[in-house]
Amino acid sequence: MSKVQQHTQILIKDLDFQAKYHLSHTQTDLMAYMVNVTHWATSIDGYYVIATAKVLSDLPHLGEKTFEASLQVLKALGLVQCKIVEVKNWKGKPKLRGLRLTKKGQEYNAKFFLPTNEKKLEKENKTLKDENQKLKETIELLTIAKEEEKPQKEEPTLPKPSFEIEKDELDEFIQKITQYFGRNSKPICNFVPQFNKNTTFYINSYNRLSVLTPQNEFKQLSNPKSINEFWEWLFLNPQRIGDKIDFSKVPTVKNLKDRFVDRIIKIKGVKSTIIDFVEAQNGVKMKIKTKSGAELFILDADTQKDKIFGLVDCQKIVLKILV
Repeated sequence: MSKVQQHTQILIKDLDFQAKYHLSHTQTDLMAYMVNVTHWATSIDGYYVIATAKVLSDLPHLGEKTFEASLQVLKALGLVQCKIVEVKNWKGKPKLRGLRLTKKGQEYNAKFFLPTNEKKLEKENKTLKDENQKLKETIELLTIAKEEEKPQKEEPTLPKPSFEIEKDELDEFIQKITQYFGRNSKPICNFVPQFNKNTTFYINSYNRLSVLTPQNEFKQLSNPKSINEFWEWLFLNPQRIGDKIDFSKVPTVKNLKDRFVDRIIKIKGVKSTIIDFVEAQNGVKMKIKTKSGAELFILDADTQKDKIFGLVDCQKIVLKILV
């Protein structure tokens, strides 16, 4: 595969930019393409030489008339400028159209690449360090009630039936999700087990499962095992479809249940499963199930009473103790 093809395979849509200028999906695709061409196109006096045939080859869903009409809209909005340029070192010295983004156009996806002020970063790191220390101290004060040493007669439990997803059913599910999210370019979800919590899943313009990483890199997934695990997880957790979690916002009790119930945590080396979050005065209590099957609330080690968490702290702590 050539370098050019690698650079033009994936279009990253800036939905805020699209809404700001009332762009259609086609016009937004063209803006995304324009941002991408700086990686490979020839630059003449700041204009990038792009043959119409090349654009139509890279964006096969555009016809020539649609491309020209979309370009005119972008020019009218002051997002793109055009100029006929001569490429002297090309055979025949052809004159071709050169395109460049205006200052307004350069705002497209700029939020992904803004430089960070060092002092601001230092302050944020200190705040994060203080928060982490506070969370660490809070976690140290959490405990799980010790079960009676005297053996108790337990009711016999039946083994859980293994649940196998029917392939046809899963394929139909994948097709529906792919069509919907490929058409509107919205995020499918983030916070998926075995991936970084800030990895966000999308369907790219080639209808393939892709991710936006915490480092703001957009890439198509290629590992069949990872792809299959994602689809099976999403199939079993339909409440997460279209749910991109903003961890900076205060969660509700329902949010906590949707995100963390059935997830495994570890407190002081002991693994348990979260089974519920129960609303309490000024916060929430976390109910867990131990390895032996006992259901109980997490305790405060100092008071030996059920620990009541603030909603924000509860989410932060669970993220720290998730396995």
